[in-house]
Amino acid sequence: MLVLNNAEIVTGDGRRKPFRGSIAIENGLIAAVSPHDLRGGTADTVIDLDGRLAVPGAIDPHAHATAPGPRFASGTPGVSLVESLGNLRRHLVQGHTTVVDLDGFKSPADHASARGMQPVKVEMATVHFDPMFAAADACDGSGLSDLHRELTAQDMNDHGAVVLGEVGAGMTLGGGGQDYIYIPAAIEAATGIPIVQAQAQQLKYAALGRHIRSGAPDRARLQQLIAEYGLGRLDVDDLVAIIEQSVLPSIELALDGLLRSALLAVELQLPTLVHNSAPSDDVARHAAEIAGELFIGGHTNHPTFSTEEALANARWIRDHGGHVEVDTFDLWTGGTGTSRSGMHECLIALAQAELIDLIATDYAAGHWDGMWEMVAAFVQAGLAPIERAVAMATGNVARAIPRIGASRGVLKPGLAADIVVTSSRTLADVELVFVDGELVYSAARRPISIPVA
Repeated sequence: MLVLNNAEIVTGDGRRKPFRGSIAIENGLIAAVSPHDLRGGTADTVIDLDGRLAVPGAIDPHAHATAPGPRFASGTPGVSLVESLGNLRRHLVQGHTTVVDLDGFKSPADHASARGMQPVKVEMATVHFDPMFAAADACDGSGLSDLHRELTAQDMNDHGAVVLGEVGAGMTLGGGGQDYIYIPAAIEAATGIPIVQAQAQQLKYAALGRHIRSGAPDRARLQQLIAEYGLGRLDVDDLVAIIEQSVLPSIELALDGLLRSALLAVELQLPTLVHNSAPSDDVARHAAEIAGELFIGGHTNHPTFSTEEALANARWIRDHGGHVEVDTFDLWTGGTGTSRSGMHECLIALAQAELIDLIATDYAAGHWDGMWEMVAAFVQAGLAPIERAVAMATGNVARAIPRIGASRGVLKPGLAADIVVTSSRTLADVELVFVDGELVYSAARRPISIPVA
């Protein structure tokens, strides 16, 4: 038996306040959670955590590229196994013990290749249904093999997929994927001039607006950006045409897929996690009406939303029994160099209104920040008490996705011993990670001596 003594325990259920106590682990499961120190037997390993915080391992319900195979709802070619393992190592170091890979076109074999080579639990999603295949082909689809195209959502459900998603991901709904893959490629093909993600985003919003609609480009702004980015061989009409041809063909198909996912969620009794943004707002609300508690509105702090729009959207989802997700993106590190204007205001407003159920990461072009960073920020800013903030990354996710919640997400006897230990100062400082009771990560900067039985 392994005993973690003298810990400040937050169980993840969202209700119980932190308390000093112990956690006993046996055969990969939590055997006891006690407000008293447990002595353990002569053959047991006992670790004194000296007041450090002990919480359930974070469950990231919205990750990408954690296994090889097609990425996103666009079916773009995936990352290598080596890169996916590197991404999983990043999740582990951030204290995420479970990730849901929302590259929903992947196969069970794609996921199996990454699962057995590292300790993070990788769960499957599915978007193997029409019109999601049609939306992918309208945007890209080049990463989809015959095997991926032959699979159905029912097949994936039978193989243990935990959620439908990400339904209508950014590439197919004019989101961030367009900014760092498709628009830059289209601009460079037309001009020979490379642009970066932040520039592509500015061009997209000037041409199509936050709601990604044609017909009202900001011509003065586009002319300014043409000069600023050295795109003088294009006139405004040429530039608008390039962006529209990249972004618009998949939009209606993806929105149809979003609505279809709500019906499938009810049919399969599998939650649907959708790309929630200004362009998908109206359809997402309709889907929430249909799916009810099986609906998850992904990244409701999406940069296309105004603060008022995000609040109204979140209230609608809640009123219909669904779950509101917010994502870290790269808000703390700014790894992609993109402008996140208004994101913090939106996030704060959602937290103040107590409209956040789940925290996730998304991908942020591979530069996502950790979930515990957002949890710690909420606690330190007084936006949520620690017990409620921790549940957003653990117990609430488990409740929203029942196939996960059946085995983990809260510190209580009988559930998997997926446990994160952080410094007593902040939850963002991950020191130890246990998966099924095994120590799988220890931060070198502040090692804890672990006795050998």
